[in-house]
Amino acid sequence: MVLREGSRLRWGGDLRRHYVLAALASRRDAADVDGWSAGRLRDALRADRRRPWDARPRLAAATMVGTDVLDAAAGRTVPFAVDFHDDPVAQTAALSVEVDRAWLERAIERKRRNIEAFRWLVVPSPELAALAGLDADRTIVAGNGSDTTLIRALPWPREPAIGFISGAAAGRGIETLIEAARLVRVAVPELRLLLWLAATGPAGETYLDALRRSTTPDPWIEYAAAPYPEIGAQLGRATVLCVPNPPVAYWDAVSPVKLFDCMAAGRPVVVTPRAVMRADVERHRAGLVAPGDRAEDLAGSIARLLADEPLARQLGENGRAAVVEEHDWRSISESLAAELVRRDA
Repeated sequence: MVLREGSRLRWGGDLRRHYVLAALASRRDAADVDGWSAGRLRDALRADRRRPWDARPRLAAATMVGTDVLDAAAGRTVPFAVDFHDDPVAQTAALSVEVDRAWLERAIERKRRNIEAFRWLVVPSPELAALAGLDADRTIVAGNGSDTTLIRALPWPREPAIGFISGAAAGRGIETLIEAARLVRVAVPELRLLLWLAATGPAGETYLDALRRSTTPDPWIEYAAAPYPEIGAQLGRATVLCVPNPPVAYWDAVSPVKLFDCMAAGRPVVVTPRAVMRADVERHRAGLVAPGDRAEDLAGSIARLLADEPLARQLGENGRAAVVEEHDWRSISESLAAELVRRDA
């Protein structure tokens, strides 16, 4: 019984929740459940045709579930694997989101209950597992990826443009990237900055509204939407794609989904020197790692790629090839499913 995201693909977390357990959910002996609420679980259990004396179904979830879900699962399923793709407390701190004590206590309790209930903890990197304090003997690494059938390398754009896709929130390096683009425009006045920002809630809407107002004097900055079915066409409009995560321990622990979507688009990436992300970009020669976190650092790396089209094209091709070979969601999901089945044998 697999609880995962169905078709609501808006940002990185949705994509991982949709893809990472897809192969496990497609097995003939699996029930693919769209969602992870207690109601969805109860509906799936009612539809289960197994007889009372049969073994209880294994339960896998593509995200940490609520304590009410764990209560509903108790005695009726065997909680087997959960995808621990973020630590809500650490992530909230990284994004500078203020939360009240009640929310914090609920988040800590949910994390504790999930860790205690599920046998295996799936993580995108060993670094995130260490940051979250997970037992290394119980973790299975399944990295982030991209859908290479949906995102393809499009023809090179005629005009220079920087692209950035993200949730709309403070703590994601957006302001630093805007300042970097201003610096690059001194030498490349025709440069555009394409911002595909999705508000993930009321706080995100407020942040995005304020950002738009602050950049009203800059018509070369374009705000646009990038629904996942259209993401390939949008990313293909950029010459260079950036992931400017600021220096926070949480961002050092993972390569985000957006990085692999950008690489799948066949464009060179410029990233800040976050540990795991840096290692992926350098290993695949998929782009440039800025020497620091200042706008000037980003600007220098972006300017280098804009001035050297053969280098930019080669790095983009390297990134695309790496995602096809190693970071496609289908191969990630199939490998994870095989590993989970092996451990259940």
